[in-house]
Amino acid sequence: MGANSHRTEFRKKLFIYTFLGFVIFIFLLVVYMLLPFWQALVLALISALVFFPLRKKLKKILFSDFAAALVTLIVILAIVVIPLTVLFVVLGQEIVKLANTINQYVQSGNLELLIEEIKQRFYVYLYKYQIQYPFLENLLNEEHIKKLINDLTQWLSQYFTKFTKEFLFWAANTVFQLFVYVLTLFFALYQGDKAVYHLKRIIPLEEHDKEEIFRTINDTVTAVIHGTVGTAIIQSIIAFFLYMYYGLPYPLLWAVVTAFFAFIPPFGTGYVWFPVTLYELLLGDFQKGLVGLAVGLFVISSIDNFVRPLIMQEKIELPYVFLFFAVVGGLLSFGFTGIFLGPTIFALFITLIKLYEQKFAAPSPSMKDKPTELEIEKN
Repeated sequence: MGANSHRTEFRKKLFIYTFLGFVIFIFLLVVYMLLPFWQALVLALISALVFFPLRKKLKKILFSDFAAALVTLIVILAIVVIPLTVLFVVLGQEIVKLANTINQYVQSGNLELLIEEIKQRFYVYLYKYQIQYPFLENLLNEEHIKKLINDLTQWLSQYFTKFTKEFLFWAANTVFQLFVYVLTLFFALYQGDKAVYHLKRIIPLEEHDKEEIFRTINDTVTAVIHGTVGTAIIQSIIAFFLYMYYGLPYPLLWAVVTAFFAFIPPFGTGYVWFPVTLYELLLGDFQKGLVGLAVGLFVISSIDNFVRPLIMQEKIELPYVFLFFAVVGGLLSFGFTGIFLGPTIFALFITLIKLYEQKFAAPSPSMKDKPTELEIEKN
């Protein structure tokens, strides 16, 4: 009896370990297959989490999970995806046109005229530096500048040809990723609550611990959304006044464009305000250019790293320094999705540490149980 019981127990453990190993192996294969789409999947799940309350309200009205999910998806596409897609398509077309224009400009020889104009504009400064620093004379002579122009022309021609091909590939990949995003978003809205229910069932924790983990994820993602949108609004308002200071036409339009670019790593709003500032400097308006550069670097761009964590701190129970590293580290590690993943990972880590402390850590001795200094001296 004892031997049979031992053999049965061994077979049961062997089956469990084999089954778990097989499940882990298959799970890793699934993750590997999903890696090419991971950013679209993460963004779809985040969008579903944010808009799921709307889906619940619609279900009470429409009495159908499918209809509620479909209407919610249409709302998301109408207010988020379609405007962004149109913006990127138009922007992409303008970038290609700009690349072709610059390429034609360079090949037609107009670049030499531009260099000559800049040289004439800054002739006094160039002449001054040539006298003070004789080694600059070779750099600023006519032959050297012509050689630089020829080299630059060849490089730009090759670069723009390569850029056009890469842009077309990027556009095709973006369309496919958008399809993955929409498909995943719909099914997350349609059957997301069932998936969460089954996920909770297989997590080997007590019910209130599971609720704490899922509450942390929900609060963190919501806080990041509020922080990111709030930061973009503040940055666009400051940029609006900067563009008015420059005398730029349609400053409100440029401020809206700046708000959209605030969501795009790694430079965010710098994609807009820096070229405008550089243009002012090239025109010779150093006062406006330097003021704009200071505002852009130390006010607009720094809001990403300092104001966003402050806004998020209201809902996320994390120290400011943790939030700072979570946001910046998430961006550097995962790109745009890191804005959400970084704080979520940090918040989950802190939550798991607290759960471990509650379950397994030895209780702290009370003041009464601690030995006095006199007792320590006696021992």
